[in-house]
This record gives sequence, structure tokens and C-alpha cells, in this order.
Amino acid sequence: MKIFGIIDLSTLDYPKKCSSVVFMSGCNMKCGYCHNYTQMKKNTYNISPYKVYKSMDLTFSEAIVVSGGEPTVQPQALMEFCKIVKRERNLPIKLDTNGSNVDTVKELVQEGLIDYLAVDVKCAFEKYWDIAQYDGSKIESNVKKLIKICKKEGVFIECRTTYIPEKIDREDIYTVVRTVKGCDLYALQQFDREHSWKEEYRKMREPTLEELVELGKIAKEYVPSVAVRSKEGILYL
Repeated sequence: MKIFGIIDLSTLDYPKKCSSVVFMSGCNMKCGYCHNYTQMKKNTYNISPYKVYKSMDLTFSEAIVVSGGEPTVQPQALMEFCKIVKRERNLPIKLDTNGSNVDTVKELVQEGLIDYLAVDVKCAFEKYWDIAQYDGSKIESNVKKLIKICKKEGVFIECRTTYIPEKIDREDIYTVVRTVKGCDLYALQQFDREHSWKEEYRKMREPTLEELVELGKIAKEYVPSVAVRSKEGILYL
């Protein structure tokens, strides 16, 4: 299992729970604003899933979050790690994914190995190459499939978009929320230029809280539960 970091205790990554977070290496997208890209390239270690689990301090943890990178590019290791967590502690597991590997997520859900799925929906799908250097033509249908799978199996699904004013506009948000309208929660996240790995993004302006709230109100037309995540905290609309 290739990982590049562990956080023993987080109050941010699993909503309303204290969690431990493991960051799996490898990603099939290359978003210029990614906070983890540089660290993943420099600090990847190959450790057995059981040793990863045993190295985590779960004393105060109510849940586990598996993030990345993109965890589903290591399907066997991801599956084994989740099985270990469920067998050893039976903690709730949240998976962060970009939605590119539906079959892997479907298997995890149907095996009862994840309790919360968070899907990054980067932008309007025709813009995926510009934002993520990835062909977005299948992402729209993938997201709809994931929502359907989670609703059927009783797994909470969040879809989220990091709002970058110079890359994404109001029409993009309309496109995204019309696609994700069946999810349990839609979150708009504030772009953070300081921690972007690509210089182009470090020169872009960050959105204001007021802009995020305005877009959140658009999202509320389609998704009943909407959150705005900014440096000032989380606001539920």
C-alpha cells in the first residue's frame, strides 16, 4: 500500500466526527491547485495495509478517512485496508475519490466497507482537461452512477467542488449541481492559492465567502443540503 502521510486526529475530514486520515499515493488526475501533489511525489512509502493500520493512533478516533492522491488507483490495497479497519475496530470509513473508478467504489460499497463517500466534481465536464488534465467525458455518468449506488446501499454521498474564480463560473456550478442533485450533500470549497503546487494557480485570486454563499444559493435550487467550506469555517445553507 503506497501512502504519503497519516494524520492521527482530524476534526475536519469526516463531518461531525474526529477521524484518523491516511493519504494513499498515486492519482490519475493532475489538478494544479492540489495541496498534496508535491508531498505525494516526495514522500511516498510502500507499506503493507496492516502495518499502515497498526501505525495509526486511533485512541480518540471515531472514524477513518482514506484520501489521496486517488485511493482507487490502488484497488486491492484499498480493499484490504478497509477490511482490516472493519475487522479490527469496525469504525466508519469515509472515502475521498475523484469519481473515475466506479467499479472499485461499487465493490467497496456493496461489501459494506465504506460509510461515507465524498466525490470531487471538479468543474463542468468539458473543462476537465484544463482543470485536471483528464478526459471528463465519462465523469458525468460516473457521478450519476455513484449517487445511484450509494442511495441504493444506504451510503452517505457528498459531492464537492473547489471554486476557482478564474477557472470556474456560475454556469459551471449550474452544470455540476444539475448532475449531482441526488446526492446527500453538496459542498462548495474555497480555493486556496497558497498551497497550490502549480505556479499558475498561486497567482490566481481566492473567492470571497460572499461569492461562495451566492453560488451555494444556486446549488440549493437542486440539492437540499449545501455546505460552504472556507478558511472561516463551515457554513450550512
